[in-house]
Amino acid sequence: MRARNSLLISTATVLLASMSFSMASVAQTANPKPGSLNITRLDDKTATISANFSATSTREKKINVVLGKAPVVLVDDGTNGDVRAGDGVFSVKTEFDFEAFAKSNTQLARTGNLEKHPLFAPGSRQQIAGQRVSLNNNALEISGVSNGKEARFILPLDASQIKINDTIRLPLLGIPLGLPPEVDPAPAAVSIPQSLMITDVSVVNDPGRTWACSTTNTSPVGNPVGEWTFWRLMENMANGTSSTSDFIKILFKHWTINQNINTFNVAARPNVYQKIIKEWEIRSGGPGATLLPQESPFRLLGIVLRADLRGGTGPYAGGDAGEGRFVFALHDGDCNNLSKTIILEYKVPISGCTNIRTWAQKWIDLASSPNYNSDLENLTQVFTAAGANPAAPNQSAIGQVRTNEFLAGSPLWELREFILPATGGTLIETDVKQEPHISFNNSTTLANYLNLNWPLLVGPPAGGHTIPPMFQSVAFAAGSSPVPTFWNAPSGSLTVPVTPAPVTPPPATVRDDALFELALNTCSGCHQMETSTSFAHLDYNSIPGQPAQLSGFLTGISIPDPRNPAVMRHFNDLARRAADLNVAATMSCGKSAPIGNLLLNELSSPFKLKSTH
Repeated sequence: MRARNSLLISTATVLLASMSFSMASVAQTANPKPGSLNITRLDDKTATISANFSATSTREKKINVVLGKAPVVLVDDGTNGDVRAGDGVFSVKTEFDFEAFAKSNTQLARTGNLEKHPLFAPGSRQQIAGQRVSLNNNALEISGVSNGKEARFILPLDASQIKINDTIRLPLLGIPLGLPPEVDPAPAAVSIPQSLMITDVSVVNDPGRTWACSTTNTSPVGNPVGEWTFWRLMENMANGTSSTSDFIKILFKHWTINQNINTFNVAARPNVYQKIIKEWEIRSGGPGATLLPQESPFRLLGIVLRADLRGGTGPYAGGDAGEGRFVFALHDGDCNNLSKTIILEYKVPISGCTNIRTWAQKWIDLASSPNYNSDLENLTQVFTAAGANPAAPNQSAIGQVRTNEFLAGSPLWELREFILPATGGTLIETDVKQEPHISFNNSTTLANYLNLNWPLLVGPPAGGHTIPPMFQSVAFAAGSSPVPTFWNAPSGSLTVPVTPAPVTPPPATVRDDALFELALNTCSGCHQMETSTSFAHLDYNSIPGQPAQLSGFLTGISIPDPRNPAVMRHFNDLARRAADLNVAATMSCGKSAPIGNLLLNELSSPFKLKSTH
């Protein structure tokens, strides 16, 4: 590599890694992530790794990071490589392979993905900055502005450049450092439309796999029991516990009567059952008739990979490999759109580092497949097939079913959620995750929640909170999610600091970010006010025969914060997911590496989302 090969690239990366911690009733079980990370060479085989974690953790004298079954202990007591006791910097002296470290940096320098992805706040969907990357004197230089401050990092590409007692500041890019990828050559760049958000008409209107709408005012065409039809997926979910017709009818009967969810009344919306089931029955032979698959009023909008939810701790953390999702839109039986989408969200039943890495690689490889739809079907069957997860209810890999609806006669938009009971059977209604009940909006109770949990909300990492079923001895989590909702709390009841936010650039304050993260992670906020979305991120009103319209939240948008318009919020969630899928497809799984390299790799790996969307 030539010295001073000035390859200045405007780039970005994804998901700064940061510290997670416990507070109030909210527990975070994942390994902590640092806000800053350094390594110092002591000799040819030993290094000190030092990290600065959240201020909340400085009360402790040690931090445990679990690698395998045993924790690695970083201390802030002046021993084992720690320079100064009580300064908030936690350190460990450990064996370290500097050749492997340099090789991993070289691999990072070669990747083309650095120039394509924006930089996101740790644990958040918010895009916050960009990076500049250049190659200078056999070193990778990464610099840029984050939170109003210039940061510059030099990563050596040759181990001989790392001198004894030299301290190297490490960039937290959401890209694991310290271990070279075991995949050579690295997978191709991630194709968003072919690997992550698949809405192409050749897929959603596949004549052998879907029951599709090619235009309005016509009957659907294709295969009414194809692998990607609503009927077949519900049949697989029931897995013999009831007929497919009954399984579907029982789901939509939830809208016919008032529901009591987490003690809250969720009012009946009878037009839902009328427009979906009663009209389906009439087309199938008459009132009360067994539903026929060829009269199904649901068309496929998209197949979505959510590998970014893998191994997380949030309410929608998927199986260890994340989630796979099918999004359907409702029509009137003659392919005229109606205002409802239904999303089937599956937890992928794959575990183990190498298996997850292979899973991610296969989704990336789809883009170059000469048998795309066939290969995609093989991948989706991993989580949609009957019996996909023998240990789960109905042996189904379904995690949750969520609905967005605004049919005629129904007041306001509404989102609901359904799960299989632990004993199996038919879907039951449950609370919507990460959303307080609407009655707490602008209340002292919501202010109290923010006052207690703002460090988890703001981070870094941001969005580390979980809305509990109960808060301060009263039911708190909502039974449904009405839209639109402008989430806020009375300022006179808030004690959340108004000091500068640790992640969002000025003029954002800690209070701004606490309110923003709470609202963004609700269903009602994310689907409208916080992201300038018209309720659905895949638009139910997309024209039949054309790809679904995607929200700006997914494809890239900048909007003012609805509570403080001086603060701009930036989103580009599909780019974030693409960068994360590349991480999953190239992660190191070797267990024979020195402890120091494994520790560095874990500390620099991206923080997983605690997200609903």
